[in-house]
Amino acid sequence: MIEPSALTLARYSVALGVRGLRRGPLRAALWRIWMPLDVDRVRELPWVGSRILRARSQRVLDIASPKLLACWLADRGVEVVATDVWAQEVEDWRRLTADALRFETADATRLQYEDASFDAAYSASVIEHIPGDGDMAAMAELARVLKPGGTLALTFPFAREHSDEHVEHDLYGERYTGTPIFFQRHYSAESVQERLLAGGAFTVVEQGIWRKAAVQEAQGRVRKIVPARFEIGRFLGPLLMVLGARALTDGRVEDPGPDNVMRLLLRRN
Repeated sequence: MIEPSALTLARYSVALGVRGLRRGPLRAALWRIWMPLDVDRVRELPWVGSRILRARSQRVLDIASPKLLACWLADRGVEVVATDVWAQEVEDWRRLTADALRFETADATRLQYEDASFDAAYSASVIEHIPGDGDMAAMAELARVLKPGGTLALTFPFAREHSDEHVEHDLYGERYTGTPIFFQRHYSAESVQERLLAGGAFTVVEQGIWRKAAVQEAQGRVRKIVPARFEIGRFLGPLLMVLGARALTDGRVEDPGPDNVMRLLLRRN
């Protein structure tokens, strides 16, 4: 089976958007055309998709990842249950794809699925956004619903030191009232072990990082004219693919740059 590339997924996104123009929702369809892939997704989604295909899994769980990959996998015969905590996101994708695959509203910290009911699972740049100890709870739930020997592919921000990032504007439906809102974690090697791999449910099969050396510099230039409350990608659209392809390069886990994305492939013990 042919593994996905950034270009393959971008073309698929545009085609999905064009088809969606006829059946709606219009905004979601136009977004698939205007921004096929975000900066990090240029590397993340092809890597995740290739690992899921190589595992030859029959039933796969998507934890709130960009739904583009779930649709692409489903079109290639993979049974995917695509979830998100936001009901509107689920509904938009269900309408966009005309029920081509199974979309469900689900909280990663309290999954409604039976024990050992999936052969594989993946979550691309999601687990870092779960507040409190939610990332640890999500890992426990993923361990529960995966079969022994099952595959789990994760991507998330990685740095030399662990840090929590907060924002001072509305975020994910939460109103900013003067108290900074939690946005995401930047994991360190230590916090990966403590928060994601504690308990011994998983064995690390593969790990690596993409360094984002040029992304911060580019974002800094754009921020001079675009307020922080606005997503830069809304203005750059397809140019984000070019930025991601040029800026994200392979790095060493032992020598991370100031801004990185870790890829982690795990096997359920």
